[in-house]
Amino acid sequence: MNKKIDVSVIIPTYNRLPMLKEALDSIFSQDYPGEVETIVIDDNSQDGTSEFIAREYPDIHLISLKQNGGAAAARNRGLSVAKGRYIAFLDSDDLWEKNYLQSQISALEGKDKCFSVSNIVVWNTVKNKKQIRVLQPNLQKYTSPLHHLMVGNFIHIPSCAIFPRQVLEEVGLFDERIKRGEDADFYARCLIANYTPIFTNQPLAIQRKHNQGQSTDIKNQEERIKNRLFMIQKNYPLIENKGCLNVSQNRLYGDVYKKYAKLYLKQKNIRQWLRCSKKLADYTSWGCALSNMKNDLQEKIPNKLTFSRVLKTSQKSN
Repeated sequence: MNKKIDVSVIIPTYNRLPMLKEALDSIFSQDYPGEVETIVIDDNSQDGTSEFIAREYPDIHLISLKQNGGAAAARNRGLSVAKGRYIAFLDSDDLWEKNYLQSQISALEGKDKCFSVSNIVVWNTVKNKKQIRVLQPNLQKYTSPLHHLMVGNFIHIPSCAIFPRQVLEEVGLFDERIKRGEDADFYARCLIANYTPIFTNQPLAIQRKHNQGQSTDIKNQEERIKNRLFMIQKNYPLIENKGCLNVSQNRLYGDVYKKYAKLYLKQKNIRQWLRCSKKLADYTSWGCALSNMKNDLQEKIPNKLTFSRVLKTSQKSN
């Protein structure tokens, strides 16, 4: 007789075998009393991941991909075979505290049209430093949680969110065309479909920062901008039809460039800061862009350096 599966845990992985072992240990040490199935999708790793899983963890549902398709495609393959009432994601370089599943699923029991989100611990494994990050939408900066998700992401890692199975029928799978930020697109579609995040306010998921190639690396920023603009373009007709966001499409494009302008200035990349500021002006106005540039500089540059001096310096560098 087949067991009734309560939770399906989906782990995409690519060449991270040592970290994958620790991620799996954090699943097997959960104090959740329900039935859990673990699905590992090996995205064509070259480090012996599939062979190791097949040999050491015969109870794990292993899917070995012949070509590397990225996180979205790997998660979708896992979702295609998942049987649980709830769907949990765990990236292979992340970890869970032992009460993660119990706390997250308890918050969902008896609720309709909801998904649960925990706080996270950001662990810089290179410097061995940890800090708690509280995950909430920034409603001082954005008009709503959906506005925040269309521009950025307050659910920083998939490993901190659990969804009821029916969300897949209403929202669909991850968009495989989006290679960076596909999780934000998925969460935004959940909100558009009237799903509400429940914040459990406990730091139960651990995000490991390391030097083994992560999607948040600086070198991936241009791709993230392109994917974010595509996400807005494809979702805005549905947003407009449902009337669930009182923000124009151009405002969303402008907010994206405003966000990345600040990041580039923080990285002292003046050329890209100016480029993003120009794009902000294209979608809003030069008055808005110049005001934002002034604010960026006031936050970053000492008062003795004036706005005009920095602009002159950047123009010479071009």
